[in-house]
Amino acid sequence: MCTPVQMEAVLGMLAASNPEAPPETWRSYREMLKEGFVSIDRRLQEYGPLEPERFSLDEANQRLAQREDLVRWRRA
Repeated sequence: MCTPVQMEAVLGMLAASNPEAPPETWRSYREMLKEGFVSIDRRLQEYGPLEPERFSLDEANQRLAQREDLVRWRRA
């Protein structure tokens, strides 16, 4: 998803925006980002190759509608 250099650049910008934050904060952010990217990479491998030529707007809208129904049900 992103290179270690890019991740460090983002963390550097965050650190610059809050220079008084303790170092543990940045270690936590770094670990969360790392875990998130590992999770994304794992799921992409599980799904297999993406097939953009097979995309169907109707199928995508149906899946979104189903998810929306589930979210409404959880809120109720």
